[in-house]
Amino acid sequence: MKKNIIIIATLFFITQVSCNSSSPGDSNNTAPSGQTSSPATSTVAGFYCKLDGKEISGKGTDQNINAAFRLTGDDKGKISFRLSNLDNIGEKFVFEVPGKIGTTTITATSTSSVAGYITNDAVNYVDDPLTVTITSINDTRVAGTFSGTYTLSGSGNGNSTQKIQVTDGKFDIPFSTSADWKKLYHAE
Repeated sequence: MKKNIIIIATLFFITQVSCNSSSPGDSNNTAPSGQTSSPATSTVAGFYCKLDGKEISGKGTDQNINAAFRLTGDDKGKISFRLSNLDNIGEKFVFEVPGKIGTTTITATSTSSVAGYITNDAVNYVDDPLTVTITSINDTRVAGTFSGTYTLSGSGNGNSTQKIQVTDGKFDIPFSTSADWKKLYHAE
């Protein structure tokens, strides 16, 4: 009996890995990890988008990257998160949006600007404008979509493009459970 349970569990794992190998950018309503489960039951953290047509994605979390934080203090009611490929954390997308289902359009202003996209070469781009939609949120996970334009912040480098389009953005990530990261980000 125990041997049969192990075999069934192994086959289930192989099936899940095979299902997750589908492209996360499929146009159906799957989670960014390629799973067909709803965001509330998904267990794989991940994101996907196209940046000027180039596909970018990442799976997994280290409780900081591809993890969300419920902010406290003056930012109470907002969530913050950073999306990145764990094998290439230099390139990242940074978000701070209301912690509820709905759509937020973020536009950089002269008084407030958070780098929305940072390249591997540490070139910063700001949201100009970027639309983030939270489609699912519960005590443990948040999922949604993002698209829009990033504008170069400052002079960049000789190869920097002035504006970059992000399309087809999807994310499905857990809330961080790390006390150390929560303390750093002033999160609950």
